[in-house]
Amino acid sequence: MSNSGNSIKDDAIREIASTNASLVAAGAGMPGTYVKLGGVFLRDSFKQWFTNNTNGDMYWSTDGVTDMKKMPANSGRASDDKTDDMFRKQGTQWWVRYDLVPASPAGWAALEVEWV
Repeated sequence: MSNSGNSIKDDAIREIASTNASLVAAGAGMPGTYVKLGGVFLRDSFKQWFTNNTNGDMYWSTDGVTDMKKMPANSGRASDDKTDDMFRKQGTQWWVRYDLVPASPAGWAALEVEWV
């Protein structure tokens, strides 16, 4: 993905509520079990914004097994791979899970994606 002069486009937001039964069950009953966060990337992506707007720490993964990113409660993180001419490949699937489920889960987690 070189600088082709194409315009940036936004993908649909991938979002899950922290009270989602499968997310709570995965974090509480089966440690290490992830829940899919939306669908796979339909195109190569160069910028992602991760948001953990829940009251619990969360892990993020692209294989649904390995803890790859840990985000504290109420935090966000940007990943801008275009600056190094790198990108996330088409077909990438993100997964999320609670580190420890809060007594009363609240909030949401989301992923915003840009592509050229």
